[in-house]
Amino acid sequence: MKWMSKKTVLISFFIVSMLVSSFGSAYAAANLEPIKAFFNRSVSFVLNGERWEPKDTKGKPLSPIYYNGTNYLPVRALAEALKVPIDLDASGQIIYIGGKPGEKTPIFAVPMEIDNIYAVSTKDPAETLVKDTQFKQILKIDQYGDIVFKIDRKYKRLVLNAAVISPGEHEVEFTLYNAGEAAGNAAETALEMHKVSPDDPVTQMVFNVEGLEKVKIHVQSHLLNPYIYARIVDTSYFDNGDSSSKNP
Repeated sequence: MKWMSKKTVLISFFIVSMLVSSFGSAYAAANLEPIKAFFNRSVSFVLNGERWEPKDTKGKPLSPIYYNGTNYLPVRALAEALKVPIDLDASGQIIYIGGKPGEKTPIFAVPMEIDNIYAVSTKDPAETLVKDTQFKQILKIDQYGDIVFKIDRKYKRLVLNAAVISPGEHEVEFTLYNAGEAAGNAAETALEMHKVSPDDPVTQMVFNVEGLEKVKIHVQSHLLNPYIYARIVDTSYFDNGDSSSKNP
């Protein structure tokens, strides 16, 4: 009986470890099919009129794989370049491109710009009690104000929950604008507008934000100057639900 050398054992163990870490399970191995392909290092890319080089998560340049007459790029590099969200469900072997259906991102988890004068964020319990419901955080707009969200085309909808509290006396308009740098003159065009009355409970408004990089919500009474006491509450969120949904 021949004994394997220590070096052989170590090499064998390394190969087994690599196989286990690569395939994870017998199921994964059974569903991976070997192919003969090549890295195509002669291809260059132009994205939206500018030269673009795909890179991995560590910033290392990537070359497309050429197989059977077609060039293939890693889906993550391409999705990030196109500013499309991408997620992997490793257990179910599902790659979500464009966001997971039903997943909600609270508005306070999204990059936001406010002036802290006309639009103010607060966690003060005395301020976050809205229509007899205690929230953890709100945006309060007592006269008029703008809230700008940087969403990088990641979402289809903004679901905004808001109310007008006492002593508000006027109906309040919540208007959506395209605040992206490429919007140009179109940034002055209202894309969508909903109204909330002081008599209404906390009201849910659904805005279509699909394909937009930055959006602005302008809050104001149609009478322009009076105090309105509008409150946007922390149950508001962005998601990738059906952008054609109507307000409840």
